[in-house]
Amino acid sequence: MTLVQLLLGEQPLLVWVVLGIAGFGVTWKGANVVESTSQTISDHYGVSQAIQGSLIVAVATSFPELAIIVISVLLLGEFGVGAGALIGTAIFNILVIPGAVALTSGSTATTRGIVYRDALFYVIAILGFFAVIALGILSTDGPEVATVTPGMGIGLLILYVVYVVLIAEGRADGGGTEQEKADAISKQAALFVGGLGVILIGVESMISMTVELAAALAAPPFLISVTVLSILSSFPDLLVGVKMGQGGDRKAAMANVFGTNTFNLVGALPIGILLAGGVSISFLTSVPLLLFLFYSTLVVVVVAATDFELTRREGILLIGIYLVFLLWMVSEATGYSAYLTERTLQSYLWYCQSWSSAYDYWLWT
Repeated sequence: MTLVQLLLGEQPLLVWVVLGIAGFGVTWKGANVVESTSQTISDHYGVSQAIQGSLIVAVATSFPELAIIVISVLLLGEFGVGAGALIGTAIFNILVIPGAVALTSGSTATTRGIVYRDALFYVIAILGFFAVIALGILSTDGPEVATVTPGMGIGLLILYVVYVVLIAEGRADGGGTEQEKADAISKQAALFVGGLGVILIGVESMISMTVELAAALAAPPFLISVTVLSILSSFPDLLVGVKMGQGGDRKAAMANVFGTNTFNLVGALPIGILLAGGVSISFLTSVPLLLFLFYSTLVVVVVAATDFELTRREGILLIGIYLVFLLWMVSEATGYSAYLTERTLQSYLWYCQSWSSAYDYWLWT
């Protein structure tokens, strides 16, 4: 139970929805402050635009997701809400933000660095998370649940450190005197910390709405967080990307997408694993969503590598794929489809194992 739920007690669903929307507005404002101050501080230290887009701004705009995973673990004691939000955010970011930038700013140029460094490293990060789940299955009695230990979480964090080392290769000269820099940084740092506090308040309200909405719909909180909570928390990232694109910095907008998703997957998620002292992840529910994320990322990589440009038509394609995903999740949450239920996925797993056994028998006879 969140702090807001403890303070308000039992309330009608409409109250929680209004509170969640208000929390979204608060989070939006806080994220704007964090994003602008982090850029200002980076400029004063002479950090290159590439590092700002794929690392500093990416981490700053990902603070709502980090707050979600921390609050869900420490207050709710439920890793699934935070994990669902991060997976949903990743799918939203990889499909909607590049598509929106291409639609609002025209054809968006990419670079070899974005495609062959940022994008491919993100693919490696997804595969790394798959490997962690596979190792987690080995430590359980059955294939339905993967036990992820703190050591595995540290391994994912090391992967993020490798990413930081790869992109931290450029640095521009900063202007102004040291005193001017010190004065500006102290003011911006205070605003930065204040923005983080505002985000925490907003995220607390959005998580409370997610939990109450899941209870009202009798749906798993994981599915509600994949849809509603992830869209609300990702909206600041969308605005930052569109703002960058309209300002002529479309390459930084693309780099920010992969930087944000990389931090969420091998930065924020492992932090939640460490805070929880290890978690159990439903293999049968999470893997289909991770596969969707993996293939969606491959689609983005392919279209971005084609002439190193993302056209408006390709942007429409990416947004269309996300709408299909959103309809699928809404159908699952409302009970119109049951492809992610334990029973359905167990049946699918049983068929796969049966076919594998039959193939092995045919191969050796």
